[in-house]
Amino acid sequence: MTCQDGWDVSGKNIWIHHSKVWNQDDCFAVKGSSSNVLIENVEASGLGLTIGSEGGNDRVRNVTFRNVYMEKTFKGIYMKFREIGEGEVGLIEDVTYENIYIKEPEQWGIWIGPAQQSDSRRFWQGHPCSLLWPNVPGATCKAAERGIYRNILLKNVTIENPKLQPGVIFSSADYPIQNISFDSVRVVNWRGRKDKLQYKLCEGVNASLARVLGDTNPIPSCFQKPAAHDHSDVIQV
Repeated sequence: MTCQDGWDVSGKNIWIHHSKVWNQDDCFAVKGSSSNVLIENVEASGLGLTIGSEGGNDRVRNVTFRNVYMEKTFKGIYMKFREIGEGEVGLIEDVTYENIYIKEPEQWGIWIGPAQQSDSRRFWQGHPCSLLWPNVPGATCKAAERGIYRNILLKNVTIENPKLQPGVIFSSADYPIQNISFDSVRVVNWRGRKDKLQYKLCEGVNASLARVLGDTNPIPSCFQKPAAHDHSDVIQV
């Protein structure tokens, strides 16, 4: 296990396939102003399938992760903005995670939001979100300002028995996530308390453009619930 990114790429027209990464940092990371990236048929355990940390006027477009197996990874799906300066706007759009199996993640199976990181001087504070949040009193987590998520699809994503809750979805009220869909995103073999089978945080999402399809369970609280569906077997949060 190493404390550095496995694949850390930026650019255009990138294809990564049939690779295994086991580390203590981002496993497969797409950064900078990148577009047309496909990462498929891989295995990973570490800080996850990552886009970011993006900031400044970075633009990431058309990224797909598919056919991925992750076991005891710290994070699974991980999309993140760092702090963005005044007059700058970051963008992550047209992203698909498809056919992802995350077995017993140590932390969050899904994280879409601010970068969870701290500096060495004030390690309890968020930059924008502390590594210690939410477990340590005083640790702070705030949404990254001027970071835009748009056109995000998670399809056929399975999280088996996460150690914590399924995940975090968190953007700012001024720049809410636009057009996000969860299609058959489910937690299986949950061994925790029934009332904890929900996303730790779901804020900063345009609910009218947040869709739930297939057998998604649990349904994030800030998503629009499907109208024509019997929810008797679905835990809504």
